[in-house]
Amino acid sequence: MYIIEVIPLIILPSNVPQLLSYFFNKSLQKGTIVEIPFGNRKVRAVVVASATIEDQKILLKKTGFQLKKVSNVTNEIPQISNNQFKIALWLSRYYYAPLGYCLKTVLPSFFLKKGYETTPQNPLQGDALPPARRRLAKPLFLLSNAKETLTNLLPLIKKVAENQGQVALIVPDTSTIEYFYQILAKNYEVVKISSSLSNKNIYDGWKKVSSGQAEIILGARQALFMSFNNLKLLIVDDVLHEFYKSEMTPKYNTPDLAKTIASLHGAKIIFVSPVTGVENYYHLKNKEYELLDKIKTREPLEVINMADEVKSGNFSMFSEKFKEQLLSTIIPTDQNKKVLIFSPRRGYSGLLVCQNCGYAVKCKECEKVFRVHKTTDLILVCHHCSRSIKMPKNCPRCNSFKLKTAGPAGTQKIYDETQRILMVNNIKIPILIMDTDVIKNETEEEEILQEIKSSRTSIIISTQMIFSHRYDLKFDLIGILNADSMISAPDFRAEEKLFYQVEKLLDFLPAGIHSQSKNMIIQTYNPENRAILTASKGNYKDFYNKELEIRKVFSYPPYFRLIKLTFKHRSRDKASYESRILSEKLKMVMAQMKLEQKIKLIDSHPPFIKKEGGLFVYNIVLKILPELENIRDILKYVPSNWSIDIDPRSII
Repeated sequence: MYIIEVIPLIILPSNVPQLLSYFFNKSLQKGTIVEIPFGNRKVRAVVVASATIEDQKILLKKTGFQLKKVSNVTNEIPQISNNQFKIALWLSRYYYAPLGYCLKTVLPSFFLKKGYETTPQNPLQGDALPPARRRLAKPLFLLSNAKETLTNLLPLIKKVAENQGQVALIVPDTSTIEYFYQILAKNYEVVKISSSLSNKNIYDGWKKVSSGQAEIILGARQALFMSFNNLKLLIVDDVLHEFYKSEMTPKYNTPDLAKTIASLHGAKIIFVSPVTGVENYYHLKNKEYELLDKIKTREPLEVINMADEVKSGNFSMFSEKFKEQLLSTIIPTDQNKKVLIFSPRRGYSGLLVCQNCGYAVKCKECEKVFRVHKTTDLILVCHHCSRSIKMPKNCPRCNSFKLKTAGPAGTQKIYDETQRILMVNNIKIPILIMDTDVIKNETEEEEILQEIKSSRTSIIISTQMIFSHRYDLKFDLIGILNADSMISAPDFRAEEKLFYQVEKLLDFLPAGIHSQSKNMIIQTYNPENRAILTASKGNYKDFYNKELEIRKVFSYPPYFRLIKLTFKHRSRDKASYESRILSEKLKMVMAQMKLEQKIKLIDSHPPFIKKEGGLFVYNIVLKILPELENIRDILKYVPSNWSIDIDPRSII
């Protein structure tokens, strides 16, 4: 008789044992798939170890429960490689996530489906890497403009391919996959991987990757879980992109996972971005990363003070300078000129405010301020939960009829103003809007892209959605109409996000214009703002150094890791009570374990968005020194009905 240790492929609370013990009449190999009794049902599980009952007698005597028998062996041939186990274990430990769910994340979508063979060619891969492969080179950080990224990477890719190594190129979204594929597929065997593909297509790619036939594996973050045959180079493009943070359990950060996978395979890793960001700058400053800077020096961008425009009698959202440059760019209209007007906000206007009591109309479901949108009439839309209502006639708080739209203009209002300017000047050219209100699917997005690429002059008003196409689109003039709204969020990363977006917008200018930066204008009501001035000049080093000093004082990354604990309930009082109870419990645990110097706790509080789906939300934020690796010691006291987000995108 044998004791079989298994990982159930279901979600178990993170604060309970993730390995379960059963017995069976024979030994089973690591990676074997079995069926086990679990409560009143049978579930699939993966074998991780087998041992004879004689070897486990002492352990069995100490336990006060009776082992159940494995119900069935689904497949005696190991279906999971050692590297897959290691990745799942890392995800579980680093992000304090259920091990079984982490393993399901690592496994391909076709796993255990009829007709798909998943037997690893080398199931023990990763057990005994040669010492030479363990001495990894430092990550390389490549500062590059989008259109020059492949030019800078191709020599490195070519060198790996010539030595029969594989290259994995990870991109943040599926929109950019086709651009890289069209270029790389001319000279290499490229496999595309994304969640939009069918199981059959992913399986075909899986076989090519595991056999070594695929030289380049190109895809979104799912491509990291492919069965690499000889991975030698792993590239993460646009490394600061927000899509790299998973919102589903396990809530992993793709660049961190990529470093772990590169280490398992002994591969070189390259991060690519137009800016380093504060945390990567810290790693570069401490010689933890190497830097390859391919960004060309540019002239400062022109910043227009909109407060001065108002003083001079210009109440338009367009400054006189931008309006003048816009008209000179598109006249005459037969030159095939393209103008991009960037707006961080969609919709018509920022919010609806009562002039009597100052109340901004909010969504009942999430208590977030409604944004004003325009259909045939003005309506209110919640950008968080998508709830919409008719424009109210009076204030919900004081019943006053003095309601007024306020705040930064969105894409719809910018469209109206642009159309007015063209009509006044008797100009007839297409004005396109690119945001999630207009574009609902890939077909609609492709139609607008074809219109942008057509051989006629046009104006495009877009939100951040345009960034996915910075590799292959060009604009002759770019205007940022409300730069202040790009740094209005009370988030400690807001300013570096501004730099990131400005540099990505510069990617849309043709190479000759990019070096001069004369065809991009930033409009702001606060031209002396430190972040806007820095973004204009494009020299971020001094800002990063000062920002690191501030973050050290206030215990923010990279000096501390952040953990956000979230509780939701229909009752505000219940949510508040539970969060206060856990907060006090964690303080006691920290005191007993003498961790006050290594962990700092931000007490229970409602977040920026106080309700989600009708539930009241309360957060507790932990700031933990990176040297405290075993976060399980503190997080095991968090109840299973709380959400745990390690290294969250935001803590507000």
